[in-house]
Amino acid sequence: MDDAAFALHPAPTHRVLHVGADREPVLVVDELLLDPEAIVRRAETGTAFQRQEGDFYPGIRKPLDMAYASAVYAHLRELLLATFGAGGDAAVTPLSCVLSLATTRPEALRPIQSVPHFDSVERNRIASVHYLCGERFGGTSFYRHRSTGFESIDGPRLAGYAPRLKQEVMEEAKRQAARSLAYIRGDTALFERTASVDAKFNRAVFYRSNLLHSGDIAVDAGLSSDPRSGRLTANTLAAIGPPR
Repeated sequence: MDDAAFALHPAPTHRVLHVGADREPVLVVDELLLDPEAIVRRAETGTAFQRQEGDFYPGIRKPLDMAYASAVYAHLRELLLATFGAGGDAAVTPLSCVLSLATTRPEALRPIQSVPHFDSVERNRIASVHYLCGERFGGTSFYRHRSTGFESIDGPRLAGYAPRLKQEVMEEAKRQAARSLAYIRGDTALFERTASVDAKFNRAVFYRSNLLHSGDIAVDAGLSSDPRSGRLTANTLAAIGPPR
């Protein structure tokens, strides 16, 4: 991928939300790239999208050049450190970078795909979703687990949270046996939505990867495998670590 494909806007606009009772920061950056269409064109060519073994993402993915993540995190480094409370000399290291298309029909969802999730249990991991689609496809929401009050999951919490959620999901499925699974898009019996960020073309959202969150997958907008007509996003994970 040439440099022009991931050139950053010199002055993107941004805002910081503080979500839930924990007041965790969520950074929203608009007009991230100078030419976001270049990434869409990249999505249309090269390696095919495919389902990833062991990945709970409800759709298909393919790798995106890590140079994209490196450029984004280098350009936004000071803003990210200020937002997430890291020291000014901390390193921001990209760990993964993919393009994603939500394509799974609701009736084909696994139970775990119908509830909010977290990407890792480390607080120093920052996830991002960069919308390369329009608002109608749905943005991203953040949640609180009602029975525990958890809005994020760390290592100590995970041991009790995982089996408890599994039991709750199974019990809820029995109570609603006649109802098929659906994408979560707001409050449910098990989760309360604490905040939501709308999708917008060339908008990126950055948050701690251990926050409970879910894409607001709008089935009515279409679940196309065509990057130009589907819910296309670029997703990254980075670590904020000790000084370089």
